[in-house]
Amino acid sequence: MFILGVDHSAFYPSLVDMQSSLTIENSSGSYYTLSVMSVVSILVPFVLGYIYAVWRSMDKTKLTIDEIKSDSHHY
Repeated sequence: MFILGVDHSAFYPSLVDMQSSLTIENSSGSYYTLSVMSVVSILVPFVLGYIYAVWRSMDKTKLTIDEIKSDSHHY
């Protein structure tokens, strides 16, 4: 695993056309794609934490029957 991609070696060789073999360079995404993916992967824990905090604060006070009856949109 440590020598993967050393000297532009192919990690998925093509038996038909050796020029079409996959190397680290031609199989990875563009710089923009990798940048966006790294930012998103950093933000995911914050989003999950926010969802957890809001969900927990909503569950602190339970909904009462009086609140349901006073709402004009209850069915």
